[in-house]
Amino acid sequence: FPYGDDPVGQFILVGNIPFEIIGVMQSKGANPWGRDQDNTVWIPYTTSLVRLFGSNYLNNILIKAESSDQIDQTETDIKSLLLSRHQVEDFSVRSSTSFLEMASETQNTLTILLGAVAAISLLVGGIGVMNIMLVSVVERTREIGIRMATGARRRDILLQFNTEAAVVCTIGGIIGVLTGFGMGAVLSLFDVKIVFTAGPALLAFTCAVGTGLLFGYLPARKAAYLDPVVALSSE
Repeated sequence: FPYGDDPVGQFILVGNIPFEIIGVMQSKGANPWGRDQDNTVWIPYTTSLVRLFGSNYLNNILIKAESSDQIDQTETDIKSLLLSRHQVEDFSVRSSTSFLEMASETQNTLTILLGAVAAISLLVGGIGVMNIMLVSVVERTREIGIRMATGARRRDILLQFNTEAAVVCTIGGIIGVLTGFGMGAVLSLFDVKIVFTAGPALLAFTCAVGTGLLFGYLPARKAAYLDPVVALSSE
């Protein structure tokens, strides 16, 4: 109601029929199916049948079980009761379990889709790291030759370039995780519920570092197996 007026005792129109407000329920938000429960008017079902719908039967009934363990049995009992009274199965009974199964299937599909997108992103990022490191090897060929001439072994060169690739991806992983937390914090300002968990963040960071080690190996191996004489003669 405008200006914060007390709605109790006032009238609203529902289907052009005036109804007196006798109470206001506490805010509940959306239900599991996304319906806004704070934008709902509750009226006696007998009144709604006669004055709003012009019928003498109910289209649907919402029943709440005392516990989740009783959902299946309650569904069976309701079907038996309605079938005994109607003598024909002209109704359908749906439980929250079926909706949860549908939601779970949808979530699994989204998980697979997001996983595929993440895998492609890692592949593209890994190829980018490999190209950068290959260019770095070409530009630092003489430096590699000098290191080999002064006693550096192949495994030292391999370790150096692998470490550089891992450092680059580690920095990228840190930036990515911080960006994710930052975006979550911004969304929470708009009443979007965000739950931060350490597991996915750690997994994303580990994948970033692993990508650097995997795609940085080829450039590092190329650098480690350069001919010192050829490397020293390069400009």
